[in-house]
Amino acid sequence: MKETMKFAYSTSLFRFHPLSEALESIADAGFRGVELMADRPHAFPKDFTASQITDLIECMARRRLRVCNLNSAVVTSLGDSQGPSWTDRDMQKRDKRVQYTMECLRLATALGIPSVSTEPGGSPVPEMAARLGTWELLAANIRRVLPLAEKLGVPLLIQPEPGTLLASSDDIKMFLKDLGYAGYLKVNFDAGHFFCAGENPCDSYEKLREYVAHVHLEDIPANRGHRHIQLGEGVMDISGFLQCLKESGYDGYVTIKLDAYDRRAEEMVAASAHYLEEKGFSVGDAG
Repeated sequence: MKETMKFAYSTSLFRFHPLSEALESIADAGFRGVELMADRPHAFPKDFTASQITDLIECMARRRLRVCNLNSAVVTSLGDSQGPSWTDRDMQKRDKRVQYTMECLRLATALGIPSVSTEPGGSPVPEMAARLGTWELLAANIRRVLPLAEKLGVPLLIQPEPGTLLASSDDIKMFLKDLGYAGYLKVNFDAGHFFCAGENPCDSYEKLREYVAHVHLEDIPANRGHRHIQLGEGVMDISGFLQCLKESGYDGYVTIKLDAYDRRAEEMVAASAHYLEEKGFSVGDAG
């Protein structure tokens, strides 16, 4: 039977809650896919022992959950929301990002996670005179981890971000072509990020579809500011974008990834599931 598009939820909404609580809420809402945050208190690689890996695999099986991606874009356990970055001026910080990403690839292998997503270099965007040098720095450091990704069979997914070196679909497509590594360097396609950059996410997806291995989805406020808000509370055409994916034959995961809210996290997950079901998409389909 041909696989179809599947839905997952990111544990990042539960950043200040234990992983067990996040998994329980996501499963209770009906989702069968989950994206793990590769940071404390969820899935920071240095914290995992062999027995903890076994325990997590058993926990996921009991809840009938499958991990679709390990998200290493933001790692506050090593720095803050902006670092350590691939393009940090401090070489030691760049090395931290490289070593951490390698640890994430190994953890993904141990847990059977099919991909690891990462950030596209820090912000703000450098002046034009420094842009080429920053581009080359990003490429050089990404290249340091790709042989391991290829050896382990776990692709590294770059996630374009508003206000960074790789913000547009043209930027990321050019970068991927520069580096090569077909199959082991792909895109974590965040629809809201391209919307913030002034693009139509459907058009951006068509441009990048051969590189897309995983999709993030959220709604965006009317000013196109970079805030991940609840589905249906912003101005994005969520149903239209999902229909684009469906018609294209996309059969991977669409992970709902929201920013922390004042509202209870478990209520936010349930509300996301309700919104998708109302629009005719089943969150419980897992291929």
